[in-house]
Amino acid sequence: MAVHSRPTLLLTRPRAASERFAEGLDGFDVFIAPLMEIVPTGAPVVLDGISALILTSENAVPFLPQAALTAFCVGPRTTHAASQAGFDAVESGPNAGALVADLVARRLAGTLLHVHGRHTRGDVVGHLRDAGLNARGIAAYDQAILPPDATFHAALGQPEVLVPLFSPRSAALFADAAPEPAENSVLFAMSDAVKDALPAALQTRVKVISEPNGEEMRKALEPYGMRRNSP
Repeated sequence: MAVHSRPTLLLTRPRAASERFAEGLDGFDVFIAPLMEIVPTGAPVVLDGISALILTSENAVPFLPQAALTAFCVGPRTTHAASQAGFDAVESGPNAGALVADLVARRLAGTLLHVHGRHTRGDVVGHLRDAGLNARGIAAYDQAILPPDATFHAALGQPEVLVPLFSPRSAALFADAAPEPAENSVLFAMSDAVKDALPAALQTRVKVISEPNGEEMRKALEPYGMRRNSP
């Protein structure tokens, strides 16, 4: 059997998230080159008078004070992080739209607090208010931009480069950092919205995964790693 060179996996999410995503992925040369990092905004998260929390990203969890509250979460990873932090964590769907639908169906009383980043999508609070729920939000953290480093540029110079993109903002940052990546690059988008955040010239090399979650992204990448030992 012929042994082929391993494809390069370029991960541009914040370092901790990239390292977790890379765990257990076999058959790749992994290059971690974050194009953003999570930093506090300094806005205090006050939970007095709050009936329940809304969390659309695990990045919000470290900025929460301890409290005996239910946290309605998007996806299993955010749910797990909230549970580990001591909250009664409820997974309310795979994305913000599903979470809004779930909360509207529950007709929750009291004040709901969405703790999120400075850059967010979906207007969760606005949709909940339109449905008659009492909701407000606070930007507890920012996704600060990092310039592309030597690792980023080295990855793009490899023979086969796979780039998973998890959000419209991460897609836009990648496009800014690599406006003309080599034709050996394959981009994997978490959703159509992520693909649409890329310029038209890059959209021709995008694969949109079937479901918007990390496990489906891993499944989309795994066949490329398995090819290293194909005949």
